[in-house]
Amino acid sequence: MNIIKLQGEAEKRKGIYYEYDVDSIPLGEGGMGRVFKGFRVVERTGERKPVAIKAIYDNIPERVVERARREAEIQLENDNLIRMYGFVETTTYYEGGSKSKVHYHVIMELLVGVTLESLINGITSDQNGMQIPFASELHTQYSQNRIVAVIQIMKSILSGVMALHDKGYIHRDIDPSNVMITIDRKIKLIDFGICKQIVSLESVDKALTTTGVFMGKVNYAAPELVLGDVKSQSYTTDIYALGVLLFQLYSGHLPFSGTDQDILSSNLHKPLPLKEIDRIDLKKVIRKATGKTQSKRYASVTEMRVDVERLSTKKTPNNKKSKMVGYIACATVLILLLSIASLKVFIPKDNNQQTIVVQPTCEQLYDEALGFFENKDDIKLQLQGKEKLRILVEDSLFAPAKMKYYILLLNSNVPAEVKKGFGELEKIAKEDSTNSVAMFECGLTLSKANKSFNVPTIRQSFLGIEPQLGTANMWLYKAMKIDTSDYKSVYWAFNNLMEKKLEGTDYIGMDSRIIELYSMFEQRIGHHQDATSNIYRKAMESDTETLKAWGLIR
Repeated sequence: MNIIKLQGEAEKRKGIYYEYDVDSIPLGEGGMGRVFKGFRVVERTGERKPVAIKAIYDNIPERVVERARREAEIQLENDNLIRMYGFVETTTYYEGGSKSKVHYHVIMELLVGVTLESLINGITSDQNGMQIPFASELHTQYSQNRIVAVIQIMKSILSGVMALHDKGYIHRDIDPSNVMITIDRKIKLIDFGICKQIVSLESVDKALTTTGVFMGKVNYAAPELVLGDVKSQSYTTDIYALGVLLFQLYSGHLPFSGTDQDILSSNLHKPLPLKEIDRIDLKKVIRKATGKTQSKRYASVTEMRVDVERLSTKKTPNNKKSKMVGYIACATVLILLLSIASLKVFIPKDNNQQTIVVQPTCEQLYDEALGFFENKDDIKLQLQGKEKLRILVEDSLFAPAKMKYYILLLNSNVPAEVKKGFGELEKIAKEDSTNSVAMFECGLTLSKANKSFNVPTIRQSFLGIEPQLGTANMWLYKAMKIDTSDYKSVYWAFNNLMEKKLEGTDYIGMDSRIIELYSMFEQRIGHHQDATSNIYRKAMESDTETLKAWGLIR
């Protein structure tokens, strides 16, 4: 343990200080810094309150530090906003009293829960695997009667944005990843990193918000953000993002797709595809919120909230669609009747007829085992599939079954199984110079976890080991060389080098290698379009911000 005490002049006057264990596993990390669990301590009473402490990276550009300072200053008490407590500067001195480094920390409310983005994707447990009951309830509602869940979620978000606007702030980064569903049944808007007061929209922001290069997410960027029109940014800029979010929540997807440039162009010129929205009242709200010109949008979030509250919670099926369903049903019944009429019943003449038993092949047994894993919600079937794989592995040399089984063991929550799985995969990786999957799993196990993926930490805790970044990258480099479509190995090799750099390790060519891996990842992942690749794309976004902050990329 390495407990760090944080107390600036403001904290001294209040008789409080903050502390956290710098050696603990971060709750998350992004372009600015790492977030740790810490405590707010009252000196007089010793009272300790859990908080989240964002430790800003050393040697980060001053403009980023200023952004963090500005974020910490937005201290509003509202049920639908994360609570910010302050910004603390501390200075480390060398022996002899000479000045060393200034360290910056943002102190905020500790939230336990899942993001709205996770909820949309069916994830209702936090990064540690703890189920969030409120998230589960919302997801069930979202699946059964979507409009009811959408209204509930949007009302909370709108209330949070109203509180920001009332104090003269615009958020400028509203999206599902910045909304938390908490364990204490709150829906909170978070991340004030690019929040700005209307009265202080100055040239300093213009440097960060030029044409085609802006702060925030492309999918939710209002036309004035796309154009870099700083002076025109207003409360309606957030309203546009809220309209896109409302569309996404109800439809299940974003209005526009393609490259960032494609989406930016659509935001400027194309109306949202509202034909996909089967409710007239909802269409009107989205259309008014996402007007291309600000004058056509809601004048205030309050006005938008009123219309959201008026949305009907009753299901309103499309009449044309209902008729078509009826026609199809009738046709289906007719076909079934005709089929039944033409059936012939076959009865064997000789019940004592000898039956020929055909022994299934390893491939057939393997496919049968995999069939059990398709029932992801049935633990019994999952265990049956695992047992069938075990038998197949012990009784044959069928390689696919061995790989599947050992990876299952590695991802188990039983220490003995995790150790066996890792040991066997390591053996395969050493003996088979072409097995990139085994090499990747070995490299992943020894890598450093991050805010997007905690698999390495879980595996290491069962194995009783610490990250071994050098060995990890040895396996990962081999895997990515064998499989030229493998983007996962590239990502983790990149992640481990970033980790080394963040820890202060530096050597000739390190920055070049980081950029090389970053470019390789972008190239390889471009050929993949699925749920897993999208998760990896999202994970790389925060690293991209860090690279920009370091000046390695533009």
